[in-house]
Amino acid sequence: MKTFLLPVLASALMAGVPLAFGETAAPAASPAPAAPAEKTPSADSLLNQAFSVAIDVQQTLAAVQDKESGDKAVKKLQGIQKDIQRLMDFREKLSEAEKEKMDALSEKMEERMDRLTERCEKEGKRLLEARYYGSAALKDILENSDEFSSLVEPDEDAPAPGETRDDE
Repeated sequence: MKTFLLPVLASALMAGVPLAFGETAAPAASPAPAAPAEKTPSADSLLNQAFSVAIDVQQTLAAVQDKESGDKAVKKLQGIQKDIQRLMDFREKLSEAEKEKMDALSEKMEERMDRLTERCEKEGKRLLEARYYGSAALKDILENSDEFSSLVEPDEDAPAPGETRDDE
């Protein structure tokens, strides 16, 4: 099932829900043997990073105004996919106490995430209606990735672009 990952990122981080990543995600590079392990962030930090990622998605989509900017946005969205995977990996390393703390924090921030989700969905719908400004790569990542596909799914009650409702 494809879902827009960012609205559920905070709750998924809390619940430890495994999230599938689409074919558009770049394969993870293996770290250099001499590189020190990245320290697992706290629940507060992880949740703040999740919000930051969601804001990046909204800003990236809002910046698309033509084919060229659409093509550029794809690279940024691919980087965001990597960031999401990194956050999910960190979530798995949290202690039970930190996971419980994340649950409580997420509940407090639910309204804020809902507003951000609405803005992301609005941008996704704008791009769908604009037919992605002709960017095939943008269309592919938005329609075929688990992280972003629900942003561009038309409302079940709304007519498809260019169609009218039967009751109008």
